[in-house]
Amino acid sequence: MLRTKFLFLFLQLSVSIWAQELTIQGRVIDAETGESLPYASIYVGEGRGTLTNIEGEYRMSVSEQDVLTISYVGYEKRKFKASEVAKVVKLKPFKRQLREVVVKPIDEMDILKQVIKNLKNDFSKHKTNRQAYFLRTLMKNRRDSYLIESLMAWNSAVNLRDDETFSGIYGINSEGNASSLDLRLTNIHRMVEIGAHTFKSKYWEAAIKPLNSLQTIKKYYNVESQILVGDEGEMLYRFSFHWNEKHMKTLGNRRYLIGNIYVDAKTLRLLRFDGEVGNAYQTAFLSRQPSTIKFHIGYNYSRGFAAVENIAIQGGNKSLNYRLLLFGIQADSLVQTGGGFVGDNIIDALSNAGYDSELWEKYDLIKRTEEEQRIAFGEKLE
Repeated sequence: MLRTKFLFLFLQLSVSIWAQELTIQGRVIDAETGESLPYASIYVGEGRGTLTNIEGEYRMSVSEQDVLTISYVGYEKRKFKASEVAKVVKLKPFKRQLREVVVKPIDEMDILKQVIKNLKNDFSKHKTNRQAYFLRTLMKNRRDSYLIESLMAWNSAVNLRDDETFSGIYGINSEGNASSLDLRLTNIHRMVEIGAHTFKSKYWEAAIKPLNSLQTIKKYYNVESQILVGDEGEMLYRFSFHWNEKHMKTLGNRRYLIGNIYVDAKTLRLLRFDGEVGNAYQTAFLSRQPSTIKFHIGYNYSRGFAAVENIAIQGGNKSLNYRLLLFGIQADSLVQTGGGFVGDNIIDALSNAGYDSELWEKYDLIKRTEEEQRIAFGEKLE
C-alpha cells in the first residue's frame, strides 16, 4: 500500500514537470580530471535553480530564453543559453597559487578570527530568518531501502535548526514484504544541522568544530592554508583542518569535525565546507555503533548573511547506510504559511503533513539517481 501510494504521487509530479516548455538535463564534471561534480549549482534566476546529484547529474524545467549559470565553489562559473547548453558541462578548477609568488604571506589566525566573527554576527542578527528547503533521504540495509522526500523550512543562518515540514512522500522497495527498517524513531533529519559552527543544535552542539573559536582551533587542530585563484582574478582561501591526535584519549563521546573550508578572500566569508566526522557513533535498531559520516555544505549570501544553501551527507555503519541531500528553494509564501514542527520523527511529521501535489509542482527538484528512481517505483534492487 505504501509503495503504491508513493508511485502514484510520483507519477503526478512527473507529469507536471515534463509539461513545462523545455526540460533540460545533463552532467557537470571537472574539466581537468573528468570526474563528476556532485552538488554543483544550476540557476536561471534568483530563487530558480537546482543542484546536481551525487553523480553530477541534473534536470530542470526552463524556457528557451533562459540563461543558465552553472557554478561550484573553487571552480570557474559558466553561462549558457538554455537551448544551447551542452549535455556535459566542464568546469575549470581554480589554480593553487604557489607560496613563492605570494607577495604578502597570509596570517591564518587573523583570517580565521574574522571568519568566525562574521558567522557569529550573522547568527546574532538573522537567527530567526527562515527559508524553505527540499530534503531527500535514502536509507538502506542489506534487505530494504527507504526513500523520503520532503518540503521543509528551517532557520537558515549559519546552520539549520527549528524545522517544519509542509508536505512529503516516502516509500520502500520491499515489494509488499514487511520492511526490516523500523523507522518509528527516525531523527535522521537532524544530521543536516551540521556546520563549521553551530547554534542551538542538540545533535551537533557538543561536537568540536573548526570554527567554534580560535581557542578551539589552536587546541585541537593542525591547520594548512592555500590560496586558490580563478582566471578572472577571483581568490579564495582554503583551510585544511587536521585533528591533533594527542587529544584522542580525552575525547570520550565527543565527536569532532575535520576537513576543508573555502573562504572568499575579499569578504572573509565562509563559502563551502567539505569534511567528515571523527569519533562518530550512531544508534540503529537500538544498537549504538561506530559510524562514518562525510558531508558537504554550501553557503549563500544573497540575503546578506551566511545562509545554508545546500547540504549533502553520506554515512553509515554495519546495520544501516544513508544519504541526505538538502537544497534551498525560493518559497517565501510557504515559509510564511507555517507547517508542523518535525520533532524527532520525520516519518510521523510527513504522515501528519500529507502530500500537496499543487505545492510540489512549483519547484524544480534535484534529479534522482537510478537507484533512487528504482526505489521510488518500488522495484527490488539487485
